[in-house]
Amino acid sequence: MAKLLKWGALAVLAIALLIKLSLWLSVRSIMDDAIARLSPLMDVTYTGVTSSFEGRVGLEQLTIRVPMMGDTLVVNHAELKFNGLGELLRFKESLGRGELPKQLALSLKGLTLQVHGPFMQQFYSQPAQRSLLTAMSDVACGDVRTIGTVQLLEMGYRTLESDVELAYRFLPGTKQLLLDLRTDTRDMGEMRVALELANTSDKPGDMAANPPRLAHVTFELNDNQYQRKVQAYCAGKLGQSPQVYLQTAIQHFDQVVRSQQVALDDSLLQAYARYLEDPQSLRLELTPSETMPWGGLNFYDPQDVVRMLNPSVAVNGKAVEPIAFAWAGAPAGKQYGATERITAGPQAEEVRVSPRYEFVKADDLPQYAGKRLQFLTYDGVYYQGILRKIQNGKVYISVQVGTGTAEMNLRLNKINKVRVML
Repeated sequence: MAKLLKWGALAVLAIALLIKLSLWLSVRSIMDDAIARLSPLMDVTYTGVTSSFEGRVGLEQLTIRVPMMGDTLVVNHAELKFNGLGELLRFKESLGRGELPKQLALSLKGLTLQVHGPFMQQFYSQPAQRSLLTAMSDVACGDVRTIGTVQLLEMGYRTLESDVELAYRFLPGTKQLLLDLRTDTRDMGEMRVALELANTSDKPGDMAANPPRLAHVTFELNDNQYQRKVQAYCAGKLGQSPQVYLQTAIQHFDQVVRSQQVALDDSLLQAYARYLEDPQSLRLELTPSETMPWGGLNFYDPQDVVRMLNPSVAVNGKAVEPIAFAWAGAPAGKQYGATERITAGPQAEEVRVSPRYEFVKADDLPQYAGKRLQFLTYDGVYYQGILRKIQNGKVYISVQVGTGTAEMNLRLNKINKVRVML
C-alpha cells in the first residue's frame, strides 16, 4: 500500500512537471513567433516565463524597444490570467480558430515610461478635442489648456510607473460582456472604468453589424497628489494664491462645460469645488435606459435626460444630490467656490455663444427650405442638415460628410421632432 501511494505521488508530480513544461514551451513558442513577426518594428526581450496551475502565465522583465521612436517601454511583470488551467492549455488552439476565452485578464506590473521620452511626447502632442469627457483635464494654466510633458517635468515627474489590469468576462446565457480597466500610477492616482454591455454576440465579428447596448458604466478616480500638484503649478503660473486659484479653476470648469451647451446645477459645481479643495475620490455611475437615444439628446428636456441616464455621483465618498443640469447657449454670470458663490475673475476665457434652435411642426417644413434643421426620429436617431425639398412623403437634406456634403432623405412618418436654427 505504501509503495502504491509512493508511485501515485510520483505520477502526480510527473504530470505536474509535464504540464509546467508544456506551459513553458507553449509560451516560449508564442513569444518567439510574436518576436519574429514584430522584429521589423521593435525589439522585444524578456528574462523568464512564469506559470501556475490556477491558469496564469507571465513574462518577467519584458522590454520593448522601438528604434523608429527611439524609446523603450519596460514592464516588470506581464501576466495573462485565464479561467482555470484548461482554458490556459487550450489558448493557442483557440487563437488558431479565431476564438477568445470567455474570461481573460491582462496584468502589467511596473509599466514604466520616461516622461521626456518620445512615447510620452507623442501621446501628449495632440490634446483631445474639448468635450464633456475632457472637461476635468482642461485647466486654467496660463498659455496652456492641458497638462503635457513639459508641465509634468516642471511639476517634478521624471518617470511614470503604473500597474495596469484589463479584464473581460462574457456570460453566454445572458449575452452580457463585462469589461474592467484599472490603472494605478505612482504619485498620481488610481482610475477604474467598468462597462457592462448587454445583447452582446458571442462572435466578435458580429458586433459591428449588431452593436451591444451599454447597460452600466462606472468611473472612479482616486487622486494621489496629482491634482494638488496641478493646482499648485497652475496657481504659480497665474500668480495666484491657492484660495484664489480654486475659484479660478471652478470658474474655468464651468465655462468649459457650458461651451458644450451644458450648465451644471449648483449642487454639482459645489461638489466639484469640494473635490478640488480636498482631492480624494470621484465616482460616477450611469445606468442608461434600454431606449436611451445617444444621438440628439438636446431634443429632450434636461430632467428627461437625467432620468434616461439614471446617474449617481459621489465626491470624497459622499453622494451628490440633486443631479441636474440645463441646456446652455451662453456663458453663465455666476460661479462657485468650494463653499460659496464667487465672482468671475480676470482669467475667464470667452465662450462662443452657441446657435439657438426652435421646435417646429413637421407640417410646416416646406417654409424652412434652405434652413439648417435638426431631426430626431421615433427610433432615437439624430440627423442634422440643410433642408432641400419635401417630395413624395420624404424630407431631403444636405449633411456634412468629412470636408464635403452628401444628400440623404428621411420619411416624414419616421420624424418625431424637428428644430430649426434661428
